[in-house]
Amino acid sequence: MKAVVRGAAVAAVLALTVTACGEGNSTAGSTAAGSAGAGTTAAGSTAAGSAGTSPAWIDATGLFSALPVESGVGDIFVGDDAAVIQDGEALAECSKETKSSCAGIQAAGKKEMEARGSDETRLEFTLFTFATTDQAAGTMRDLAEQRRKKSAENGTAPQPLTIDSGADETEAMRDGDRCHIVMRIGTVVSHVYTNGAQDGNVEHAVKVQVARVKSVAAGINPDR
Repeated sequence: MKAVVRGAAVAAVLALTVTACGEGNSTAGSTAAGSAGAGTTAAGSTAAGSAGTSPAWIDATGLFSALPVESGVGDIFVGDDAAVIQDGEALAECSKETKSSCAGIQAAGKKEMEARGSDETRLEFTLFTFATTDQAAGTMRDLAEQRRKKSAENGTAPQPLTIDSGADETEAMRDGDRCHIVMRIGTVVSHVYTNGAQDGNVEHAVKVQVARVKSVAAGINPDR
């Protein structure tokens, strides 16, 4: 993913005043959270109301800052600069990952990290931002389904995980040492991929990603 928003985006945003990936499972492998009382649906997922609040929304500039930085995830992680793309490039990237039309996509971003001294322990954060929550919700479901299909191609179906992410919707799965956590935070779709990461690091990484999206959407610098 080629970066088109870098230093200028950081400067602009700086001006603005996970149950771990372990052996847990759920009936549907999906949870949803909000800011008011939660309930359980017939499908086994949990949902919470958020009446009176606006969904999280960020533009391409904000997307850059919403991607995690190594210092916020853990001292053992190192990585390259985050990359953000827009317009046709974002559409192409989203369509490739989700096998869907990705209607309403505004921008896409990615940040990769690896544990210092390790060739196997990796974290990857991918974000797609949309014009509406309905567009984001549809793409999130498509992305989760593609992750399940690709994992199943390895010979075994991925196992569902229960993740307390703090996102509006979450679908999480384990495929051996690899975990995929697909979330929706307002109009933003997030995919956190881990390989070989310890349970505590996965939980922390997921919560960091959700918190950063919410902070940027609220006009707050997540690195303050």
